[in-house]
Amino acid sequence: MNMIENICKKAIEIGEREGAHQVEAFVINGRILNLYVEGSKVNIITENKWIGIGIKLAIGKRVGFVSGIYADEKSLHEIIKEGIKITRVSPEDPKFESLPEPKQISGVIEDVYDEHAANIGSSELYSFAKEIIENAEKNEVKVMRGLIRINIFEFSVMNSLGVDFSHKGTNIFVHFTAKREFGEGIVKKYATMLNELNWSKIGEELHEKTLIASQAKAFKGSEKLEVIIEPMELAGMLSDLLMAANGENINRKRSPWIGKIGEQVAAGCLTIIDDGRLRGGLRSALADDEGVPTTRKAIIEKGVLKSYYFDYYNARIAKVNPTGNGYRRGVRTIEDAHNRMALSSLSNVEVIAGNKNYDELISEIDKGVIIKKFAYPTVDFLTGNFALEVRSAVLVENGEEKQPIKHALLVGNMYDCLKNITGIAKEREKIGIVLLPAIRFREMQLVGL
Repeated sequence: MNMIENICKKAIEIGEREGAHQVEAFVINGRILNLYVEGSKVNIITENKWIGIGIKLAIGKRVGFVSGIYADEKSLHEIIKEGIKITRVSPEDPKFESLPEPKQISGVIEDVYDEHAANIGSSELYSFAKEIIENAEKNEVKVMRGLIRINIFEFSVMNSLGVDFSHKGTNIFVHFTAKREFGEGIVKKYATMLNELNWSKIGEELHEKTLIASQAKAFKGSEKLEVIIEPMELAGMLSDLLMAANGENINRKRSPWIGKIGEQVAAGCLTIIDDGRLRGGLRSALADDEGVPTTRKAIIEKGVLKSYYFDYYNARIAKVNPTGNGYRRGVRTIEDAHNRMALSSLSNVEVIAGNKNYDELISEIDKGVIIKKFAYPTVDFLTGNFALEVRSAVLVENGEEKQPIKHALLVGNMYDCLKNITGIAKEREKIGIVLLPAIRFREMQLVGL
């Protein structure tokens, strides 16, 4: 038994001794390396280390949660005693029945922990940033800011019913911005393994996006166009929309997909999988952050709504089996994972690739637009409505990319858009927890600002 497993075990013992009927201990041993770029130069490299503790306690139907940083056994006692106080004054939750019961966990997941990333030196990290900068800074393009972050972590989750699960992983997040005249280019990359990332190509992509943005002209008027949305922007829109399949939202009667299992909700070419064991997935593990075994299931299969996703608590309320979707870990950073209870969340979302390459999707458009960057890609999952500011896009005429544009709104309803898909690319990109291709949609409204 290693250190964090010992801390979990001790936390459960202390919690029960202090009067808790059930105790869940989540302990994460984390380390983050951050490389920051300012004005084309590496500004600083930092390293943070900590052991975080999140304790869930139940006294009857009163449930409390407390978190803190582990320093020694005395600090553990203090955290749990505070948690007991919180639990005793918490209102009863009539829907609470129990913490998760232990289930057999087996299997192997590949490419979730990178020994190279875990032991990387500052000089190699510096060389990655330099390679991005050198490939981006051509034709008057200048890198303004950059971040390379490596999360290295190991966590254990145990409870007083016998759940006992441990996992270790690495997450890598890259975010660079560059400018040329009045145009700004942005790249974001996510990985679990360093060998997934091509630093030269990241720089080249940043250069290309910045050039396009610098050539953009304000869009005038209002038109209905065929639209391709690239993965970096589409990932956020789909993640928002899939909140409609979130078990908590189903239980609270705040989803338009309630009672629609088995119904057609999208074009037949669309299949979306939630896979807690996806190879190289940023949240992949044999169990979720409650210690419940993870699963692979279709949310949408060939356009048909197939399933919802649940953490343990919401699965009990819905009287269904938990799907292993109780998460507290972020993917850009894991430093605050211990500060919250596990909630019903997507694990890794996989949009199944289409049968046409990206260039073919463009070549088939008579009149349309390629969305490269929104101000912020978000959708109201209750209504599906969106009105997103376009920061960078390219008009397409007769299958050819023409004038870059900006200063426009893309307006529509995402539930309608899912039914109006006209093409899905073969090439896919990992954007946070979403592995997806570019998708082409029929007749979306583009309005000049």
